Amino acid sequence: MANETEPQEMPPDPTPIPPGQITRAFDYGSFIELVVVYTGQTEMVPFTLTADDHYGFSDAWRTEYQRAIAAGEITLELPPQPKSPPT
Repeated sequence: MANETEPQEMPPDPTPIPPGQITRAFDYGSFIELVVVYTGQTEMVPFTLTADDHYGFSDAWRTEYQRAIAAGEITLELPPQPKSPPT
């Protein structure tokens, strides 16, 4: 008599750990630029978040971005306007 077992379901993927903190987010239409500080660093650096990029830190930053927006920690801003040269 064969031992029948029910198929086991795979556990869900763990929530990615944020690689740092988002300080600002700018909406450029087709992508969002985050200004981030990586864990263990002090320098603010840009990170481009696109809809179809699922490599490296993108998924973790996307999760952290959605959490920070929902918590009211950051707001999605319009991109900064370039400064005009003096006339």
